[in-house]
Amino acid sequence: MLNTPSMEINNHLANRLLLVMIVFSTPALTSSFFRIFNIGFQPIMGIQITLYLIALLMFFFRERVLYKIKAYFITSCFLLLAIGGMIQFGLYGAGILLMIMYTALCSLLFNRISALISIAVGFIIISSIGFAYITGHLTYIVNAEEYHTSVNAWFLMLGTTIFVATNLYIVLTFMSSQYQQSLSELDKQVQLRTKAYEAEKIKAEEASEIKSQFLANMSHEIRTPMNGVLGVMQLLRLEHSNEKQTSLIDTAIFSANNLLRILNDILDFSKIEANKLDIENIEFELQPILDSIYSNVELDIKMKDISLNFINQTSKNLLWTGDPTRFYQVLLNLVTNATKFTETGTINVYIAQKNINGVSYLTSEVADTGIGMSSEEINKLFQNFSQADASNTRRFGGTGLGLAIAKRLATLMGGSLTVTSQKGEGSIFIFTIKSTPIISPLIEAKNQKITSNNSAPDWSNKRILIAEDNRINQRIICAMLEPSHAILRCVNNGKEAVDLAFEFKPDIVLMDIQMPEMDGVTASIELRNKQFNKPIIAFTANVMKGDVEHYLENGMNDCIPKPIDINLLYRTISQFF
Repeated sequence: MLNTPSMEINNHLANRLLLVMIVFSTPALTSSFFRIFNIGFQPIMGIQITLYLIALLMFFFRERVLYKIKAYFITSCFLLLAIGGMIQFGLYGAGILLMIMYTALCSLLFNRISALISIAVGFIIISSIGFAYITGHLTYIVNAEEYHTSVNAWFLMLGTTIFVATNLYIVLTFMSSQYQQSLSELDKQVQLRTKAYEAEKIKAEEASEIKSQFLANMSHEIRTPMNGVLGVMQLLRLEHSNEKQTSLIDTAIFSANNLLRILNDILDFSKIEANKLDIENIEFELQPILDSIYSNVELDIKMKDISLNFINQTSKNLLWTGDPTRFYQVLLNLVTNATKFTETGTINVYIAQKNINGVSYLTSEVADTGIGMSSEEINKLFQNFSQADASNTRRFGGTGLGLAIAKRLATLMGGSLTVTSQKGEGSIFIFTIKSTPIISPLIEAKNQKITSNNSAPDWSNKRILIAEDNRINQRIICAMLEPSHAILRCVNNGKEAVDLAFEFKPDIVLMDIQMPEMDGVTASIELRNKQFNKPIIAFTANVMKGDVEHYLENGMNDCIPKPIDINLLYRTISQFF
C-alpha cells in the first residue's frame, strides 16, 4: 500500500524531531555524567540513557518504524523526562520546560482531541506533584533550597506554565489545523490526478488496441492482393521464359518482397511499442535460414556484381534454441542493408558460437565494404524513423525502422546488436542471441527450390480441398498446385468445406482463415468434431505466434503465411504425403 502525501510529510516531521531530540540530548546526557560526581547517580539519569539509546535505534531504522510509534515515543520521552525532572529537582528545573515542550509536540503531532487529552494528562501530573510538595507528601531528592522551591514560587511557575502552554496550544493547534487541511487538500489533489491518470491510461490502452487492430486488418488487406501479385510472378517464372523476361520477373518479385518487409517493419514496431511482441524458444536449423537469406538478396547482389559469403563456423549437425523467425528477420535486415549500401566489393557473414560467463550465444557478424558511417551517424543509427544520413533515405530508400526494430528484437532474444564503422571503409554489425546448441543427426537440405513445372512433386491421385473466398487467390493456389497433378477442388467458405469434405474425401485441406458464413477456425473445429482425421493446413496473412497457436489448438496441423511462397507450399504439404 502506497503512503499518501500527508503520511509522508508526517513521517518526515517525526524523523526530524527524533534527530533534534538526539542532537540536543547528547550534551544533556554528557552534562548528567559529569554531575554524577556532585549529586550521585540518579534514577532520572538511567531513564535518560535508556531513552537516548532507543531514540538512536529508532532513527537508524526510521524507514521500518511506523509514524505513530515514533510520535508516541517522542511525546512519551518528553513526558517521562519532565516527570523525572520535577521529582528530582522541583518545578524551577528543566522538568517544567520539558512539560511545555510535551504539550507543544502533542498539539503538533496528534489531532485536537488527542492533543487535549495529552495536555490534560500533563497538567494533572504537574498539579499532583505540586500538591504533593505543598502537603509534604513528596520531598525533593536534591536540596530544595538550591532550586527556590517555595510555595509562592511554585504557584507563580504554575501560572506562567499555564499561560505559556495555553498560548502554545492555541497557536500550534491552529498551525496544525492549517497543516492538516493543506495535507488533506493535497491528498485530494493527488487522488484526483491519479484518477485522471488512470482514465488517460485506459484511453491510451484502448487507442493502442484500436491501432493494433487497425494495423492487423490493414496487414490482412494488403497481403491479400500481394498474394495475387507475388503468386502470379512466381508462376510466370516457372514458365519457359527467356533471360530478359526472367530478369524482369525477378525484379518484380524483389520489389514486392521489399514492400512486404516495409509492412512487417511497421507492424513489428507497433507490437514492440505496445509490448505485445512474443519471442519463441524452440529448436531450429541454421542452414535453411542462411539459404533463405541468400535467396532474398541474390538478385540484388547479381545486379551490383558484388559477392556475398556465409562463413558458418558452427557444426553442420547442430540445432539451435531460440526464435528462428525473429533471428531470420534481424539477420536478413543486416544482410539487406549491407547489400543496399555496398556498391563494390564483398559482404561476409560469419556465424559462430560463443560462451560468455557460462552462457551460450549464437553470434552473427555482417562485414561489408560499403559506404561506412561516421561516429555521429552511428549515434542515431538505432533511433526510430532515422537513418544515419538523411540523404540516404532519398538515395537508398527505407523507413528508418529496420535497425531500431532489429536492436529491440536482439535485446528481447537475450542478446545485442552493435556496430563499428568508418566512413568510406565499410561497416561491421555484430548480432548475438542467447542460444544453446543441440547435437542432431546431420540433416540433408530440405529446401529444394522449385525452378520449373518439371521440378514440382508428383502427387497424382492425391486429393486437395482448398477453402478460399478470394477468386484471385483460388486461381493462384490452383495454378501453383496443378504441376503436381493432384486432384483439386475449391470452395468459397468454411461451411462449403465442411459440407464437401466427406463427399470429396480429400487427403489434405488448405483452409483460409477469414471467410464469410464460416471462418477457417470454426470449419476446422466442425470437421474435427465430425471425426475428419486428414491434415488441415491454414493459409492466412495472420501468422503471429498467438494466431498460429490458436489455429493449432483448434484442429489445424500447420500454417502457411500469405503471400504464399511456392517452395514453402510444396515443402509443407510434402510433410503429410
